[in-house]
Amino acid sequence: MQKTDRKKMIQQGFDTVAAGYDHPSLSFFPETAKRLIEHLQLNPADNLLDVCSGTGCVALAAAEKLTEGKVTGIDLSTGMLCRASNKAEEKGLTNVEFKQLDLDHLCLAELNRTRPFDIATSSFGLFFLEDMVKGLTNIAGTVKPGGKVAITTFTGDAFAPMADIFVNRFESTGRTVPPLSWKRLATEELIKQHFNAVGITKVEIHHEPLGYHMTDPQMWWDVVWNAGWRSLLNQLSVDEQELFKDEHIKEIADVLGNDGVWFNTEVLIAVGEKF
Repeated sequence: MQKTDRKKMIQQGFDTVAAGYDHPSLSFFPETAKRLIEHLQLNPADNLLDVCSGTGCVALAAAEKLTEGKVTGIDLSTGMLCRASNKAEEKGLTNVEFKQLDLDHLCLAELNRTRPFDIATSSFGLFFLEDMVKGLTNIAGTVKPGGKVAITTFTGDAFAPMADIFVNRFESTGRTVPPLSWKRLATEELIKQHFNAVGITKVEIHHEPLGYHMTDPQMWWDVVWNAGWRSLLNQLSVDEQELFKDEHIKEIADVLGNDGVWFNTEVLIAVGEKF
């Protein structure tokens, strides 16, 4: 099946950062997973599908709770899935499996299942899709009536002002930065619109004001280098990357000053019920 250029870029980008995706600078991923699992109020025998599973933050947190159930995690990136599988083995979890599947073509048959899931989750994944309604429709299609569908996303103010400074610096190289993906789904209103579009109207949205005190510009660079921003840096030559880093680090140091600033990584967690 031929992938779009955008999808190839996303897949290659996450393959590239897979080794560093569990870096402490990205602690908002496992913290969000922890809070998502709390909001889901799982039953031990639930069967859960985790879409855009990445290195398995949500899938593994769920598997630890579902002592009588099972978790299936899917993603496009083989690099991410390899990390997730290794982490599951390290934790001794045998009730979780990971598969490479495309959300755009997701159905129970591809998952080798005839029975729908009790719950489906997608943490920081839906906003990467060109057609989010179609993606959410496919996710909901794997869930039984009365089951739950849950997503997480960043708010519009997340990563400010570092993200804006990064974008301006990158565009000064003569290249264009595409619209930041998460801002397509960064408000409660946008989330509810998409859930309503697929027939999920009973939706609870939880605001989680996550973040940490950033004192060193290297802390921001660790976020850039180990996450999706890296796909932009890969467009630069090695020499250009070094120059970019030097100039960008100076900009961030000016923002941090002597005392540092609060690094905002707040998220929205939405849990809906399928009828």
